[in-house]
Amino acid sequence: MNMLLGRRELMAGMVSAAALPPTGAAAQVMPGPGFATPIGTSPFAPEVYRARRAQVMAQLKTGLAVIYGAVPPPSVDNVISAPFQQNGDFAWLTGIRDEPGAILILAPAEADVQEWLLLPSRNVEAERWDVERLPLGSIMEQRTGVQRVLRSGALGGLATMLASRGKDLHFLGPIVSADAPPPPVLELYGKIAGRVPGTSIRDHSGLLTALRTVKEPRELDLMRKSMAATRAGHMAAMRAVKPGMTERDLGRVLEAAFAAAGGTGLAYSSIVGAGRNAASLHYVQQTGPIRDGDLVLIDAAASVDGYSCDVTRTFPANGRFTAPQRKLHDLVLSAQAAAETKLKAGVMFHELEAAAKDVFRRAGMIDAFVHGLGHYVGLDVHDAFDRSKPIPAGAVITIEPGLYVQAENYGIRIEDQYLVKATASERMSAGIPRSAAEIEAFMRGGGK
Repeated sequence: MNMLLGRRELMAGMVSAAALPPTGAAAQVMPGPGFATPIGTSPFAPEVYRARRAQVMAQLKTGLAVIYGAVPPPSVDNVISAPFQQNGDFAWLTGIRDEPGAILILAPAEADVQEWLLLPSRNVEAERWDVERLPLGSIMEQRTGVQRVLRSGALGGLATMLASRGKDLHFLGPIVSADAPPPPVLELYGKIAGRVPGTSIRDHSGLLTALRTVKEPRELDLMRKSMAATRAGHMAAMRAVKPGMTERDLGRVLEAAFAAAGGTGLAYSSIVGAGRNAASLHYVQQTGPIRDGDLVLIDAAASVDGYSCDVTRTFPANGRFTAPQRKLHDLVLSAQAAAETKLKAGVMFHELEAAAKDVFRRAGMIDAFVHGLGHYVGLDVHDAFDRSKPIPAGAVITIEPGLYVQAENYGIRIEDQYLVKATASERMSAGIPRSAAEIEAFMRGGGK
C-alpha cells in the first residue's frame, strides 16, 4: 500500500511540476493580446468549446478520454513548411487551431479538474524562426478556456494517474485501416493498460462524428459566408475564361475573387482542369492550356474561419456547349436532380447514390461514373460521417455526380452543397449558374 501511494504521489508531483510557469532566468514578460500562440479560440469564444466538451463528458460519465491534435507538418533544412491544418475533432472541441502537437484530456468524474490541454515544450531559439509561443500561466488558461494547461511531457503521468482512479479509457477515434499505423491514443491506452490493472478501452468512436454532423446555427452562419465567397469565385472564373489562358491563369482569377468576397482561406487545393485534364478527379497541377472547344471543370471553394464548403462547375471555355457536350452535361444534372429530389432527413446516403446511378445506368454511362456521390462538409471539407445511419436534419452534404472519359478529352462534374431539413433540403450553393442554359446566358453577360 505504501508503495502504491508513493507511485501516485510521484505521478502527481510530475504533473504539478509540469504545470509550473517559468521562473528566474527563464521567466519572460507575457506578450500582450494578439501575440504568441495560442492566440485564443477560433472562430468562437472559449465558452462555446467549453460547452461542447461538457456535452461530450456528460455522455462519457467515467474514466478519461485523450484526443490528439494534428502534428506539425514536416520541415527540411529550415525550409518553410506547409500550412498547419488542425485535426477537425480537436478543433471542434477546443478552438485551438494554431498549436501543432496539442493534446486534450477529459476526465468527467474528477471532482476538481476535468479537462487539461497539453502543449509541446517551448524552444525559444526555434521561435525566432517560426512563431513566438506563450509560456504557461493564467493568461494561457484565459485564452484557451481550458481548466488546466500543461506541457505534453506530463501526458504519461497524468493519464496514468487518472486511469488509476477511473478505469475506463474512452476511445473517440479515429478508426483507421488495419494497414495503417495505430492511432497514438490507442498506443497510449495500451501502455496504460499494461501498468494499471483493471483498465478497459470503451469504444465511443462514433460520438464526435454524430455531434459534429448536425451543424450549430453559428457554424451554418460561417458556412454561408464561405459559400458567398465561393459563389463569387466561380462566377468570376466563368466570366473571365477564354481560350488561350492557362489553367493557372484562371485559378488566380478564381482565388482572388474568393478573397475579395470575404474568404479567409481555401477549403482545399483548387482543381482547375480543361479538356482531358478535367477527367482526372483530383487534378491540381494547373499546368495545361485552355483551348477553344474545351470544357473547363472547376472544383474549388473558399473557407471562412476554418469552415469549408465544396462546389464544382463545368462550363465551355468559349461560352458555348457543343451539342454532345450539352447532352452529357444535361445527363449529369439529371443524375444530381434524381438524388436531390430524395434528400431529406431520415434518408440513407446509399438511396441517393442509387437514384443518381440509375440515371447513368439507363443512359449506358454508368462505367464513366467512378466515384462516390458526395460527402458531409463542415470544419473538414470531407467531414467524417457514418453511412450506416440515416442523414439527420442539420447535416450539410454534397451531391456531386460526374462522368469522366479521358479518351474523349472530357470530365464533367456538377457539385452542389445542401443543408438537410426535415422534409426537404436547401441548396446552399444556389445562385452559381448550373444548367447549360444558365451557364451560357451568364457567360455571354445575361446574368449578374
